[in-house]
Amino acid sequence: MDPDWTTLETDLLVVGGGVAGTMAAIPALEAGLKVVICEKGRVLDHCGSIGCGVDHYLTVMDTGPEWDSPDFLIKHVPELTDYIVDMAVASRVIREMPRIFRKIESFGVDFRDRKTGDYYRLRSFGLPGTYHINFDGTDFKKHLGERVRKGKATVLMRTMVVQLLVEDNRACGALAFNFRTGEWFAIRARAVVLAAGDVNRISRNASGLAFDSWHFPYNTGDAQAMGYRAGAALANMESVEATLTPKGFSTQGLNALVSLGAHFVNKGGERFMFRYDKKGENARRAVLADAVINEYLLGNGPVYLDCRHLPQEMLDRMEYTLQVDRYTLPAFYKQKGVNFREELVEISVSELSIRRSGVYFRGSGLAVDTNAETSVEGLFAAGDCATVSGGISGAAVLGHIAGEGVVNRIRATPGAAPGIKPRAIESIRAQSADHLKQGGGPSWRQFEDETRRTVTDYIGVRRTGNGLRLALDTLHALARREPQLAAEDLHGLMRVHESKNIRQNAEIMAVASLARRETRTGSAHWRLDYPKPDEQNWRKFVIVERGADGPQVRTLSTERPLSDAFARSAA
Repeated sequence: MDPDWTTLETDLLVVGGGVAGTMAAIPALEAGLKVVICEKGRVLDHCGSIGCGVDHYLTVMDTGPEWDSPDFLIKHVPELTDYIVDMAVASRVIREMPRIFRKIESFGVDFRDRKTGDYYRLRSFGLPGTYHINFDGTDFKKHLGERVRKGKATVLMRTMVVQLLVEDNRACGALAFNFRTGEWFAIRARAVVLAAGDVNRISRNASGLAFDSWHFPYNTGDAQAMGYRAGAALANMESVEATLTPKGFSTQGLNALVSLGAHFVNKGGERFMFRYDKKGENARRAVLADAVINEYLLGNGPVYLDCRHLPQEMLDRMEYTLQVDRYTLPAFYKQKGVNFREELVEISVSELSIRRSGVYFRGSGLAVDTNAETSVEGLFAAGDCATVSGGISGAAVLGHIAGEGVVNRIRATPGAAPGIKPRAIESIRAQSADHLKQGGGPSWRQFEDETRRTVTDYIGVRRTGNGLRLALDTLHALARREPQLAAEDLHGLMRVHESKNIRQNAEIMAVASLARRETRTGSAHWRLDYPKPDEQNWRKFVIVERGADGPQVRTLSTERPLSDAFARSAA
């Protein structure tokens, strides 16, 4: 590691260069602020969850019909989220959707169908209108990256932020290191936006390969863990998400499958989804995943994808669309000798992620207010690490709201950020250096595998109080081993930090799951010892914060916005 520090001073530090992070940077740059972006990936244009492309975008367009208005969708959000949602933030995100959609179009993103020249809109995942635009978003992220570069942001690639700097409950920067060069950065900032995505690599999957993830495997809960350590409140962390994938190949694409008309059948050839929801395959993702889990538990597996009834035009669109999200999928089908046009395709349930529990507009992560600011002043969050999420569009809209919130916060808080204390930052770097000196310690792979085993066995899709307590015992034991984790090189050091963040998020998830004594949204949070929803006692947010002895839990009625729980707001 470089023995010297590189010190940077900026107005805004953005952690994560995906959709939410770049969209947060744009309004700050437009306002003339200095912006630094730290991103673990190699190229800004191709980093984040949709670095290689996306095939759908959810938005209200306000074109005239009642269903296409923000008010209509907002009216349905409580039911869509099983009434666990911050309506203040969700409503702002939905109202901003048309404006941000048009702004992204102005960057050069083409949402129109190349054959018809119009928007190809579809209904899926339980939504009350045809809000999903099906399109070729191969270059979506590239256009956002170009906009950031035009604004002359400082972009630090291959750079991991490991510690936020907070003074008197005010964010004032962060510490980061480049895991190719060993250069360490002390970044002094007047505001920070966390946009590092959801928590993946946290449970086992069907293939047994941790990085074979249906969602982005490099999103490892860095934002949630750092925010927690900095004193920020988190909510909905008990809610997990899974999806349906081809057996042996974790991939996105369920949205395209169900919106274009695919069916799911069990081993008896029964199209079973209508037994679980009146909308069948157009039910919420949480319902679809839970239905397949239940079919396996009932002995009705394997479960298959059936596209044989679809017309050729639709099959052509499906084949083209699926390779936008995961361009290697057609090669996988070819090598397996599978033709989804003419035969059933076996599917499996993916690994878990702490993301948005299979529903739109309820996220799991850092609690934010209507400006995307957390309970720590000057610390903002957006995308799948925040408590209001809506896929790519949710990340884009809340990211832009966060960027505008930063501009307003900085204007309302004149003066430079507090200074950086050398002794405090040296201890952080020294702890990292110790991992490079641990010759015989456990590897991050072993450490992660043990975390994944614990989550899968005890905090998975069926939970009990006893199991959750056993999980916490194991996770606490793992925490005591963290100082001994060995890193062979700088890249391994980055993985060590990721593995510690994954374990921390698993502990927070277990604590929140133990607190919520009910079942809510099926397999998103299913307590075998409390198998039914409890509307009278548990229409509440479970809030987790850092206490003297680890994660502490409190609750807040969903009749109130999450920001009511912020000490910053009370002051």
